[in-house]
Amino acid sequence: MNLEPMISIILPARNEGDRIARTLQSIADARMTGCELEFVVVDDASDEPLSPDLPLSAPRTVLRVLRLEQQAGVPGARNYGARAARGDILFITDAHVEFSRGWDVEVLRHLDDGRILGAAICDTVSSFRGYGCSLIVPFMGTQWNRELPAGGPPHIQIASAAGTVLPRALFEKLGGYDAGMRLYGGAEPEFSVRAWLSGAEIVSVPGLQVLHRFKTKPEIERFLLNLKPHMLHNNLRFGLLYLSEPACLQMLRYYAVLYPEFIREAVSQVEAGDFRERRALLEAELVHDLAWFIRRFNVLDQSGARILE
Repeated sequence: MNLEPMISIILPARNEGDRIARTLQSIADARMTGCELEFVVVDDASDEPLSPDLPLSAPRTVLRVLRLEQQAGVPGARNYGARAARGDILFITDAHVEFSRGWDVEVLRHLDDGRILGAAICDTVSSFRGYGCSLIVPFMGTQWNRELPAGGPPHIQIASAAGTVLPRALFEKLGGYDAGMRLYGGAEPEFSVRAWLSGAEIVSVPGLQVLHRFKTKPEIERFLLNLKPHMLHNNLRFGLLYLSEPACLQMLRYYAVLYPEFIREAVSQVEAGDFRERRALLEAELVHDLAWFIRRFNVLDQSGARILE
């Protein structure tokens, strides 16, 4: 790679208001190399459109605000921003974050052609540190890694949505986030798993820190109020793309008990989508299957039992 390639920061934003300007300025101010920055802010059909002239004062910095007239959700907004980006490196993050000083040094030091970097996600009001996530199979959820594995390269299963860095060429090779995912949930772990199965690697970089304002419990409850059916759809789609038939049945039984009011509609919506064609395509193109991933990371289910392969 060039010593100082352009880095494109991809930020989906929906109803973020004034917070987005503070995020942009803090990221630009924390840079320590002469690399050029491109901010690609995707306004995901906010109730009040973001101004295309957000205040930003920083050298070698380009700002582009792109507005979607219909809400695409987080994966759709990220794909839209990545397609519009001009940089050789994509840094995918959220609209309410700060980066650690010298974040660009860490990116340029560790990034490689077949590698995705996972930033450490740090809560702004507690001691929480998350070093990527691990997959919970067969329910296709995730849990934070509070510590890095000892010994060897710090490989992680899933890069956090607030701190995913990769070459644009790799993002394009992988095909971006699954276009069949809706609004929120499931898209980021599916992307990371697909990256591993495609032959890429994901490495945690503890010195690359993203300070993230986590939602409070009331904020989370309000945020998820109308998103649960979409999240259930996405988890089911994720599982049906990769799991064996016994594991798929186990996943469906689990969610039928957990969300009896949503399961019938979610299954119907997944059935109406393209998951069968998508699964066949993935099976033909991927280097590895999910059984390889399970063995690679010694994945157990949430009770500590062996996964049904």
